[in-house]
Amino acid sequence: MTMNAQQVGSRPTLYALNVGRGDAFFIEIPADDHPYVVLIDGGDRFIDEKIEPFRFVRHKGWSHIDLMILTHLHPDHIIGLLNVAKHVPVREAVLPYPRIPLPSGEMRNAKAVQTAGLFRAYGRLWELLCEQQTRVSLRPPFGEQNVWRFGETRLRHLDPTEKSDLAAYAIAELLDSVPAEQQERLCAAFDARSNGDSSVWLLEQADGTHLFLFGGDALLANWERITKREILRPHGFKVPHHGMKDAWNEHLLKLLSPDWVMITNDSKEYEIFRDEWNQLAQCSGCRLVVTGSQPNTHYWSSQLPSLPERIELA
Repeated sequence: MTMNAQQVGSRPTLYALNVGRGDAFFIEIPADDHPYVVLIDGGDRFIDEKIEPFRFVRHKGWSHIDLMILTHLHPDHIIGLLNVAKHVPVREAVLPYPRIPLPSGEMRNAKAVQTAGLFRAYGRLWELLCEQQTRVSLRPPFGEQNVWRFGETRLRHLDPTEKSDLAAYAIAELLDSVPAEQQERLCAAFDARSNGDSSVWLLEQADGTHLFLFGGDALLANWERITKREILRPHGFKVPHHGMKDAWNEHLLKLLSPDWVMITNDSKEYEIFRDEWNQLAQCSGCRLVVTGSQPNTHYWSSQLPSLPERIELA
């Protein structure tokens, strides 16, 4: 696709922060007075304070966040959002669930302990947003809105669409109705199912151009459901679940036919899976970007739909 200078200047810019094995994305969408700023997930491992999401907001000189999105409850997606919500005005947030009851039972299982901590972090995120009077919306199926518009650009929530799709939330709903000694088992089970509850979002233009597909941690079963409903042709695709084989394969890439794919992962896992990931990308004819593949990478920047450039801050 050929674009003139005016069109190029109006294109959204994607910033993918290198937060190791985790997600933290900003979208900057041009507007007349000031750009719209969207934050999707916040990561939890920061190799350098410069790319902690709150610090990145300051680095860019943004005064506020127009839209904050949390795709699902795992530490590598929610933790970095807390500091943003504490220090940066957020006009609207889209959260995955209503408030979740906190477990009262004692936790010994590591996954159960992690999940109990996640529920506390999620409750704290709700509190911080409410304290600053952010408009808090819920994604479908809890909320009816599925499109957020920013001029000629829009973010569309693709999945999940039905409460029956939310296996992890079905477990969380039971927490305040079972004895304390059973809560540990439920919390451990929630962790194992949380990726299947992940949101998938599409950044698109009003003319129908699919700029970027945010896969969250959605699993292959989710994609089977999505691709039966939608014909998706994104220029860029954030590979779900940090490149793990339970979330993508050659068949999915051929259905989507992206120009380039991005895996949010660190250098250690890149070395382990490099051959497998490169083979998948090559078989599907797309370019591969891994956010943590090179040392001293702070973030990747793409004036969509262009291939991202690696950025190293001084």
